[in-house]
Amino acid sequence: MNIKKIGVLGSGVMGSGIAAHVASAGCQVELLDIVIDEAAPDKLAEGALAALAKSKPALAMHPSFLKKIRPGNLRDHLDRLADCDWVVEVVKEDLAIKRELYGRLEPKLKAGAWVSSNTSGIPLKLLVEGRSDAFRKHFVITHFFNPVRYLRLLEFVKGPEVDEQESLAFRTWLEEALGKEVVPAYDSPTFIGNRIGIHSIMATLQMALAEKIPFEVLDSVLGDAAARAKSAAFRTADLAGVDILAATAKNVYDLCPNDEVRDVFKFPEFLQYMLDNKLLGNKTKQGFFKKGPKDAKGKKSFLALDPATREYIPQVKRDWPILKELKGIDDPAEKVKTLLTSDTEAGRLAWRCIAPNLTYAVNRLGEVTDGPLNVDRAIKNGFAFDLGPFETWDTLGVERVVARMKFEELPIAPLVEKMLAKGITSFYRWEHGVPVAQLNPKTLAYDAILEDKRVIILKREEGRGKVIAENGSCQLFDLGDDVACLSFHSKMNALDDGIIMLMEDTIQKHIPGRFKGLVVGNQGQHFSAGANLVMVLNAAKDKQFDLIEEVARRLQYAARMLTYAPFPTVAAPFNLALGGGCEMTMACQRAVGHAELYIGLVEVGVGVIPAGGGCLQMLLRMEDAMAAKGQLGPMPKVKTAFQFIGTANVNTSFDEAQRNGYLRRTDRRVMNKAFLLNEAKQEVLKMAADFQPVKERTLRLPGLGGSEALKMAVKDFQLQGLASEHDAIIMGELANILCGGDVSLVQEVSEERILELERQAFARLCSYEKTQARMDAILKTGKPLRN
Repeated sequence: MNIKKIGVLGSGVMGSGIAAHVASAGCQVELLDIVIDEAAPDKLAEGALAALAKSKPALAMHPSFLKKIRPGNLRDHLDRLADCDWVVEVVKEDLAIKRELYGRLEPKLKAGAWVSSNTSGIPLKLLVEGRSDAFRKHFVITHFFNPVRYLRLLEFVKGPEVDEQESLAFRTWLEEALGKEVVPAYDSPTFIGNRIGIHSIMATLQMALAEKIPFEVLDSVLGDAAARAKSAAFRTADLAGVDILAATAKNVYDLCPNDEVRDVFKFPEFLQYMLDNKLLGNKTKQGFFKKGPKDAKGKKSFLALDPATREYIPQVKRDWPILKELKGIDDPAEKVKTLLTSDTEAGRLAWRCIAPNLTYAVNRLGEVTDGPLNVDRAIKNGFAFDLGPFETWDTLGVERVVARMKFEELPIAPLVEKMLAKGITSFYRWEHGVPVAQLNPKTLAYDAILEDKRVIILKREEGRGKVIAENGSCQLFDLGDDVACLSFHSKMNALDDGIIMLMEDTIQKHIPGRFKGLVVGNQGQHFSAGANLVMVLNAAKDKQFDLIEEVARRLQYAARMLTYAPFPTVAAPFNLALGGGCEMTMACQRAVGHAELYIGLVEVGVGVIPAGGGCLQMLLRMEDAMAAKGQLGPMPKVKTAFQFIGTANVNTSFDEAQRNGYLRRTDRRVMNKAFLLNEAKQEVLKMAADFQPVKERTLRLPGLGGSEALKMAVKDFQLQGLASEHDAIIMGELANILCGGDVSLVQEVSEERILELERQAFARLCSYEKTQARMDAILKTGKPLRN
């Protein structure tokens, strides 16, 4: 399936978000809305497009993609949809309005064009009443989650008239082109994600009001501590909109009269008060929480709404030791198990919030979808949980959960009782930490989960004996087809001695003569958040500056081996690739990166400069970028590199990084992170077919004159109070490196010389107490220190 042009009908929050996302995928978009002003008939769509340009966080992956969106109106411009491959309707949740629009739309459509609705409250069978067979055969519900760019879930509902193979082709396109986790759902009210997810929030709200538990206290045990989104329950409601929460709850209450806990979805008087007073969350700048005045130190504060007084008051904070313990646990299953089985106030509170939702999820099987897997996929990708409810059941142990529920006189799901009566003690069959079969709730047998060839799961490959070499920080995998993968698994995938050592061995010993090439990628939370700062800080405090320089040298040369390897090396970065993670990405001959990539050289934030080849790589890349713009000579590339490194610039998408020169034009974006390793593997094979090794380059740099000019610019910032004395020292070292040290304009500077300047400056900067203070602050608070 090849979808190139899309019509989006409705330019509200969801419609404009969908338009921005499909435009970011490379599609042309017609964004149409109703006419509210005869003098400016396109006013709504034009206003939505203007709002997209200002959205924070950005809803388009780069501002240039917004040029692909043409605003218009539903009265005058339906003819524009005649060549659309897909039209998605996102108008008001009113059946009569939608039907009238479909009646006008149908004659304009080209044969075979898909039409979908973003509704979650109106049954599909009612939407297509009165429509032709041809319309019905290509009509589905595509329920996106807001914000569309950042939440991967797309619930997909089709009627009996839709051909299964055509539907599968459309779903495949949605997965690959838009990067969505497409989950088939039954045509039931609010589908899967909202039915189960909103139950969790509403049940927690009812408990908070009944027992007078502050909202922020409940959020403290339902966010990162429970391996869930940091926004937890009530901040999630504020982000999505309290009105959206209320509307979804009302839909369930009105449309699901047989729901066994229907009253959970009934509005408490307090929720009605919030709606009446426009306390709708982020969109009105006040909801369950709002920003408070800055404290004495100038830090932001947040207030919480008190249901008793209806006033915003300072947040209550519980100093629970287990919350600190949980921060040190990376594995989601271990984190959830530690929290929910702990005999602590925090653990018991989290259990009381989560347990009812575990039962509710079981009771929805057969009503919202067919099995546990789709429920887990929906909740994880729609609410940013690390574990779905059925994975949580299996993590805790079904028998143990039921025993506790019985002891606490909580209701037990009938399906669970049937399972245990037959000796079935899990919702999945697991192999090597990966579910390979799921329970069929009708037959109580296990149905195989088909392996998607587009998805490589390293945990599964480990269980299959595909690990070639490993240490405590890193593993080398055989991905098949003569391609290897170097995978980090240190804390935050920070680069340390173990990673450097295995990288050296991989390139020198394991790849030559055995593999066609190497992927550098992993499946942690982030690609790599940088170097091991704890190791650097400890060495600096012990005044082991020779050791620091030696570690930098080894990292530089491991990176150079990636660049100049006699075989293809492809980085597969995703999420955070900061500092050393950015350097490793740039060191590889090519990058196949996830669209949602946050990449940059951020070392100045901890008082140092890039020392894994980052300064060199930026010079080389900026030389190419400036030459493409016709800006030749030694200074343009230096100024741009100095600006990017000196401001700790972080690109907030693959496309932004590519346009800024951090990534090359030959590097490739992947929209769906699940396919990233496989796509990187295919890139290695493609490069291997006609491999050309990278050649070293020399650089013409401005020398002392250039570095003095840059230092003068920093001096101006100091005088304006925008840079400290220590900032000036760091920038001085950076200027010296980028300008090539003490050279003349006619001299050519080798790559080796830049690397030497880089690692020497890094070691010198580590000797400053203010640099060490910056490192200490980032490790303890996660926030940069300005000193």
